[in-house]
Amino acid sequence: MKVNEKQSVVSETEDMAYGQTPWACAQMRKRLDSETMMMLRASLFEPLNKADSWPSLREMLRGKGFDMTPRAGRLRLVDLQSRVEICTFGLLGHPRVELEKRFGGHPQMH
Repeated sequence: MKVNEKQSVVSETEDMAYGQTPWACAQMRKRLDSETMMMLRASLFEPLNKADSWPSLREMLRGKGFDMTPRAGRLRLVDLQSRVEICTFGLLGHPRVELEKRFGGHPQMH
C-alpha cells in the first residue's frame, strides 16, 4: 500500500468515526449537483422500484445506508449515520403522493 492510499484509508476511517459520510455535505447545500443526483438515483433504483410496502422500502433503504422521514409535507431521504437530510423523494423521481398511492397510506416512522 502506498503512503497516499494509506493516508486516504486512515482519513476515511477517521471521518466515519466522527459521523462523517459522503452525504454529510448535503446539509450545507440547497441541492445536490446533477452528477451526485444521478449516482444517488442509480444506487436507490432497486429499493424505490422493487419495494412493495413502506416497511420493505425502509428496510431496503437502510440496507444502503439511508432512511426516510416526513417533514413539511414531503418525504425526505436521510443519511442513516449522520441523519443529514439529503433530498426529497420527489427529486429522486418518486414523490410522496406516488408512494402513498403505491403502498397505501402514510409511512409509519417507528
